Parts: sequence; structure tokens; C-alpha cells
Amino acid sequence: MSQPRTAAPGPAVRPAFAPVPRGPAGRATHGETTLTEPTAPRVSRTDTSAVEPRYLAMLEAERAGWWSSENFDTWKNLYVSEYARGFYVVDTLRRYVKGFDPRGTRVLDIGCGDAGVLIAFAEQGSVCAGIELDEKSRERGLLRAEEHGVTIDFRSGVAEALPWADGSFDLVILDNVLEHVQDRPGTLREIHRVLRPGGLLYMVTPKPFSAYSLWNDPHYDLAGLVLMPRAMQIWYFEKLRGGGQGTYDVGVIPTRWRLRKLLAAAGFSVEVEPRELWVHYLRNRIARPDEVRPGLKRRLASYFTTRGWPFSNPAMRWFWDVSIGSNFFIARRGS
Repeated sequence: MSQPRTAAPGPAVRPAFAPVPRGPAGRATHGETTLTEPTAPRVSRTDTSAVEPRYLAMLEAERAGWWSSENFDTWKNLYVSEYARGFYVVDTLRRYVKGFDPRGTRVLDIGCGDAGVLIAFAEQGSVCAGIELDEKSRERGLLRAEEHGVTIDFRSGVAEALPWADGSFDLVILDNVLEHVQDRPGTLREIHRVLRPGGLLYMVTPKPFSAYSLWNDPHYDLAGLVLMPRAMQIWYFEKLRGGGQGTYDVGVIPTRWRLRKLLAAAGFSVEVEPRELWVHYLRNRIARPDEVRPGLKRRLASYFTTRGWPFSNPAMRWFWDVSIGSNFFIARRGS
């Protein structure tokens, strides 16, 4: 990578994010850490045409060259929903991290895609940087940021060699990226390096063996893909399903147990139980059933969103955790 390692600009006084209170078993006591209720506007996950029409047109232009129009819609919705997801991440950190305030916080998003998450942070006062290998994503992200009237430090590169100085950031976001990198321990060491002591890592990965992942692969919507040996995964997607040579870029998806080991080895401590974060995300995700995929999912969302017991009952929380969803982590860098 050709760029020099330079520190990201930031405020003179860095945010101080205090550790969450811990219970007798060492777990976060979440009732005590809900310091503020979410205050960010509810942004649509599926329709951002009022705020970024030029970006949406640029994204739609990709459809003609996509291997499957139906899969393109899934892919497009993931990029469009980045913007709403950014507000969700801010609210989640406010809820679970004592003293978190996006204003002045130096944020790095690794594998930032089309920069929607960073744009949401920037609109709330954060100093934002993103790194993305895909050139088309960087072009779309630049247009998107311009359309929103915010400035983001975009760079090209990979997670294993971040072009910033030690301690440049207060928060690093690694959202559905770790399963794509070549060197996972090296990536987490780099994140540890660019975070200040006490800084936070917000990380999300798919669950490889949840019941839903077995039925519907989290990346390509293909049943049973995660159970195949990786060489067969590549052949099945690129050759049999017509994805194209060199387009399959997913490695072996790590389990939660493996993720905990990787984080500890890189010098991070887990601040919030992943099950708690996943159930919180799920409840937020179905809060507006009209934005859930039509059919059975929408009907279930309409039923569950008006009831509290599916998210507070221990057996139901276990069921949600093993059957669907992703692994969510909020981890803190040690000194």
C-alpha cells in the first residue's frame, strides 16, 4: 500500500468510554447501562430515495451485469440499508457503552462498502474514515457522502495493513468483513494497533451453523453452502450457479467460540454478551414489519413486534440465538 501512515484528524479531547458495570458472573448488567434511549431518527432500511437519489441510480446501474436479478435485489438492499444501520450502531453503543457519544469520536469502518454507516456517524458529529478494496464501492461511497454533505477519509486497502498511525481511532467497525480477510489474527492485531487504549471494536460476523444459515447461506442465499468444503463452495457458486470466475471471496466462517479466542489473543475483552446484542438487534430489525421481506417473515414480524415475552424469555432468547442471525461483539482494547 502506497499511502503513508498518518493519523486521522480528531478533537483535542478524546471521548472516554467507561467500562459497563459487571454482574457477579462477569457479564454486563444491561439494565444499568441503558443510559439514554435511542435519539437518532428512524431511517428507512429499504427506501432512501429522498436523501440520496443519485447514489441509488448509480447502484441500480449495476443490475445489468449481475449474475442473478433476484440476488442483485438482496445485494442492493444490503448497501441501501447501510445508512439506517449506522444510526442503529450509534444507538446500540449508547445503550451498552457508558458515556458513548458520537460527537468527536474518531471512527474507522473496515470494508466500509458504500459508506452508509460512516455517513450516519458523520451526520452525528463523528470524524470518519473508511477503507475499502472494491473500487466501485469507493466511487459510490464518495458520491453518497457528497450527496449527504459530509466528509469521509476514504482509502483503498486491506484490513491486514491499515494505513493509519497507532492510536488513531476511538472506534473501529468490522461488520461482516472478518470472514473475507486472508489473515484474521493479523486483522485483529491491526485493529488493536490503530485503536487508542480503551477504544472499542464493533464486530459482526455470520453464524455458520445456525439453522437458517444451513437453509439459506448468509452471503449468497444458497441452501447448504456453508456445509460444503470450501473448494466445493467455490466450484458450486462460480461454476454451477454462474457466479463467475474469482467472484467467491468468503473464507471459512468462524464460530462464536473461535471469535472469542481470536479477540482475546489480539488483546480485546468482550464487553457485552453476543446473545444480548443479537436479540437486541432482532427486536429492532422487526420493529417495522413493512420493511421485512413479504411473506412468512413479515407475518412473524407483525406478530412478535407487539409482544415482549419472545425477547425476554430465556428459552426464546436461546432459540433466536441458535436458529438465525449473526454474532455481534462489542470489545474493548486493553492498554
